[in-house]
Amino acid sequence: MKRPARTTLDHVAQAVARFRRDASGVAAVEFSLVALPFFFVLMAMIETALATTAGVMLNNAVNSAARGVMTGSVQKSDMDADGFRRLICGDIDMMMSCDRLVLDMRTFPAGSPIPTSVALRDGAVDSENFCFDPGGQDTITVIRAYYPWPWVTSILNGFAEDTNGNAILGSMAAFMNEPFGGATSTKANC
Repeated sequence: MKRPARTTLDHVAQAVARFRRDASGVAAVEFSLVALPFFFVLMAMIETALATTAGVMLNNAVNSAARGVMTGSVQKSDMDADGFRRLICGDIDMMMSCDRLVLDMRTFPAGSPIPTSVALRDGAVDSENFCFDPGGQDTITVIRAYYPWPWVTSILNGFAEDTNGNAILGSMAAFMNEPFGGATSTKANC
């Protein structure tokens, strides 16, 4: 018995069936579809972890330097603003550049409001009115430190706090100086 002649439609149906059974390139196609979002999310997670670590380092450095102010060792050594900056930078220099660090230290009368927000001007921390005053004994002293952390992953730039694509890492320590005697800083500029 003779077989009926194959039609073009039969050839197409067989080609589709062979294509559906062939799995040799499936992994490559699936990987190409998933790779870009996967690596993007992975980079964003790594970058967020680095920024968080830098924020913790900044907070620890400010708290460590604040103990020197609170106990009077900064006042007794008559440290200036640059010396205080170097004190903090010694603890953060493995992840952050000291020249980007912005510091403000001042004293406040008891019961007065303490600024907790950061003012931005032209896409950067507005440090125009920042000063250095560690205060004397029994005064309320506030240290604020800000660091513009640059995001590398482009989507995280959309979450940046300033117009330059940086996250503003901040740390603040507010405390009352201990009764360490009459030492005050002659380098205060507030």
